[in-house]
Amino acid sequence: MIDLVLTFLKIGAAAYGGGWTIVGIIQTDVVGRGWLSPEAFTDLVAVAQVTPGPVALNAATLVGWRLYGLPGAIAATLSVVAVPLAAAVAISLLSKKALKSGGKLTEALKTGTLGLLAMTLWAFMPQAAASWRTAGLSLLAFGVSAFTKVNPLWVILGSGFLGMIARLVWG
Repeated sequence: MIDLVLTFLKIGAAAYGGGWTIVGIIQTDVVGRGWLSPEAFTDLVAVAQVTPGPVALNAATLVGWRLYGLPGAIAATLSVVAVPLAAAVAISLLSKKALKSGGKLTEALKTGTLGLLAMTLWAFMPQAAASWRTAGLSLLAFGVSAFTKVNPLWVILGSGFLGMIARLVWG
């Protein structure tokens, strides 16, 4: 349980970009420790995406539940939010002026977020390229997200629906 708490404290500390920026780190920790298989992790990401709330929070809850039941889910969930919550309180208390002007802090956070997104893309690329259907659906979802104003929720739900249809049709 201590390893679970420490892992999700670390993930929470790195999760400032939210969303897909943290998925690569979660995958490295969760799959690397043998807590989930790569396939189970892919399922976890799908469930975490369609469940309300941040991916890291949902993943922590699901992994904690799988490993230790309700106590594990509570411990992992509290762990993943502890560092961001403490940082938000500390920043708001220490530098209200810096938050209003943004500037260098905002640019540093954007740069870090881009790096984490690239790491996530790198981690999922082999799975996406393993099947022409998965690669095609991934490119379609990217194109719709990048070049239209379609709400990302519809892109996620549509991708899941198309993936389900593709599995039913082609096995």
